[in-house]
Formats: sequence, C-alpha cells, structure tokens
Amino acid sequence: MNLRGNKVLITGGATGIGYELTKMFLSAGSRVVVCGRRLTVMEQLRQQYPDVDHLVADVSQENERLRLIDWI
Repeated sequence: MNLRGNKVLITGGATGIGYELTKMFLSAGSRVVVCGRRLTVMEQLRQQYPDVDHLVADVSQENERLRLIDWI
C-alpha cells in the first residue's frame, strides 16, 4: 500500500499505539494530524516531529469533536 501523500488523522497519536502509527505514517511520507488531550504530551510530540499538525482536544466530549472537525 502506498502511504505517500496521504493525510492522516490520529486521535491519541502522541502516546502508545497512536504514537507508533504517527511515526509509521510520517516515515511513509504521509501528512499527519494528531489530536490528544494533554498539552505537554502534544508539545513533546511536536518537538520530535515538527511537521505534525496537532490539536489538544478530548474527543470524548461532543463540543471538542466539533472543534476538531472545524479545525481540520
């Protein structure tokens, strides 16, 4: 599967499995957008991978999901 040039949204992409997916998609040439709840974790991700777009949001909350959709 060719992943180069794709745009990928990963919720929880700054830790755990989401973080590994973030790294995989970046290394394959995709543009990655990460959403997560913790600002400090998101800032650490951004320091490691400056090309990652990120938004601090809790997708378990409806208003945060709507904000994410508007932001994207």
